[in-house]
Amino acid sequence: MRHIPRFFLNHEIENGKSLEISEQQMRHAVKVLRQNVGDEVRVFNENFGEWSCKISDIKRKIVIPIKLIESPRQENGPSIACALINPNKFAIMMEKITELGVSEIFPIITEYTQFKTFNFDKIEQIIIQACEQSRRLSIPKLHESKKLSEFLSNQDSEMQILVGSEQAEYPQLKNIIQKNCIFMVGPEGGFSKSEENSMKKYSNISLFHYGSNILRSETAAAAFIASWQLMYS
Repeated sequence: MRHIPRFFLNHEIENGKSLEISEQQMRHAVKVLRQNVGDEVRVFNENFGEWSCKISDIKRKIVIPIKLIESPRQENGPSIACALINPNKFAIMMEKITELGVSEIFPIITEYTQFKTFNFDKIEQIIIQACEQSRRLSIPKLHESKKLSEFLSNQDSEMQILVGSEQAEYPQLKNIIQKNCIFMVGPEGGFSKSEENSMKKYSNISLFHYGSNILRSETAAAAFIASWQLMYS
């Protein structure tokens, strides 16, 4: 069965109304997947759903919507606040948590964070490509990075923030998790003692026991989002 290209398009989608996709998207359809004029591609966004389109003009990058495939739907996954890590591992983390249904991403800088910046445009493109691959309709909101203290001070006091721990004294995730929550993942090396102490000042931060094994940041992020999906999707 021939693969049908699927592209995010941040525009109004209307039956029969010509749309211009990006040069990169058309190149992928034509050069990689060998699509031609008259062949099918799909475009989508959270406001207008997913549409089957036919390629009308390769040079002008024009496609024409002809049929609604998937109506707009609400996609409300959990959010995550994740410390910046090695750029390659951070990119993998973004790809996997997007596929698993994360709704908002808050990059944070902690005391043990070694990488203080990230390429916003590159990561946003990785997120969009993960949505195209995973059949999502909505794109997770990617925020600019903030220091941990600034992130915590800006959060609604009613929003549950969950932090994983290998310590068995804390409750299991299934016993405390709420549908609307933010998972917080530290860098390699974890959170510092002073950061852990500062977290105790926030009544909406809860620690949970995720097992005796130490997880890498990118593994923990994917595991936590997957756990939420098992309970609420």
